[in-house]
Amino acid sequence: MKAKMRQPVAEVQRWMAIPLFCAFLVGCASNATRSLAPTGVLYHGFALLDPTAERVVDNVYILVAHGKIAAVGTGEWKGRAPQRAVDMTGHYALPGLIDGHAHITSGPHSIEVIDGANVIIIPSVDAITRHNAAVALAFGVTTVRNPGGDPAANARYDAQIRSGAWRGPEALHAGSVIQPPPFGGGAFAYPRSEAAWDAEARRQAEMGMRYFKLYSGLDADELNLGIQAAHRNGLKAIAHLDAISWTQAARLGIDGLEHTLPTSAALLEPEQRATYLAERGADARYLFRWFELADFDGQLIQEMLAELAQRGVVVSTTLGVNELAYNSDRLDSVLPAEDRMYVHPANLEALLSFLPRMTEQDHRQARAVMPKVLELARRLYVAGVPILVGTDGNGGGPAYSRELELHRRAGISQWAVLRLATSDAAEALGIGSRTGRIERGMEADVVFFGSNPLDDLGGLRNLTLILSDGESGTPKEILGTVDLAPSR
Repeated sequence: MKAKMRQPVAEVQRWMAIPLFCAFLVGCASNATRSLAPTGVLYHGFALLDPTAERVVDNVYILVAHGKIAAVGTGEWKGRAPQRAVDMTGHYALPGLIDGHAHITSGPHSIEVIDGANVIIIPSVDAITRHNAAVALAFGVTTVRNPGGDPAANARYDAQIRSGAWRGPEALHAGSVIQPPPFGGGAFAYPRSEAAWDAEARRQAEMGMRYFKLYSGLDADELNLGIQAAHRNGLKAIAHLDAISWTQAARLGIDGLEHTLPTSAALLEPEQRATYLAERGADARYLFRWFELADFDGQLIQEMLAELAQRGVVVSTTLGVNELAYNSDRLDSVLPAEDRMYVHPANLEALLSFLPRMTEQDHRQARAVMPKVLELARRLYVAGVPILVGTDGNGGGPAYSRELELHRRAGISQWAVLRLATSDAAEALGIGSRTGRIERGMEADVVFFGSNPLDDLGGLRNLTLILSDGESGTPKEILGTVDLAPSR
């Protein structure tokens, strides 16, 4: 903490003469005296992009003190001289970006033999987590929601960020993902009784987790048990589902759904449902076949949209997941070589090994449904379903601006996309009272760009300075805290 400045002797003597019954005013006078001294850092001369008001304000200044935005205005700063002034003329500012689906504490997926059985594990490795954190922040992401990971690793991440040992975004975590075998290790759990469900949710809550992640291998009864256990322990229940429909999950009380992959047969009209179930096997064709058969204007999808909107179920769209899966045969088109250096080599190797394997014909069919994936995202937005932009990576990186571009291609306006990245995301995460907007009293989470992202969302990669709780750093400075090894 910064040392408090001494009051001038005359001020002290004057206040010592005041009767005791007025002594409570001393604190007010001390604050007033300190306010006359230089305080905070002034950033001035930039253009502010305000997504909530859909306007660009020129020649803006902000004063940052004690991690908060102490003042915002336009023109010349006329207050007391700041401790430091930074001329940001020619730059554009947005609130800090939010990645709503970022596995920031995840290491590489792997398969191990435990007790004679193959077990899929996702270990957390501090060096990889620190790498993930630095990359996320260097790309302007000041807050992430981590949808699952070893709660001990998640708690360790929070401690390292609080202490300043690591540079990275604030993280709102889900703990061990609830999924039956063959998943295991610290990143997964599978309660076998109602008491065990409650114990697991309580364990995660006591370790500082905020979300309880339920996965696709659960049946409807287990999903219901998980939702109830989460709510009893003050956690939000989120789920990645497959066989269980989003409509059913909403009615059971789910708080959030992950990925634009509502691949339940129950959401298909009867004739299409029969075809889907007859064809479905263990391969990855369901990732696109569902979209080929789904009738977005049919009763079942319309009912789903209405339920999600009415109940305020937050959907993390992660459109890049669909794009990546559908283009796994020509990866350079969606994950170019120059972007791979930002993915830790161990995580990149694991990602490449777990990508779905499909035939050439399958890939052609998959790519053909991408417009329909985008259409579903647009319909979710138009229906009033809260959308959370997320990369499903390790946080931010080049994938973040691509994710926003996919939402723009879906037909969502440029301003609306910027809201999804900032204020809307903060509201969906329940932290809109302290971040997501550049206003007096808010956390000093601010991102500066060298070009206007409103003209081209690709400009989100042209970062010049990031403020996270008032602590500033250039992308180069932040990335300099970790090793970026070239990846294949």
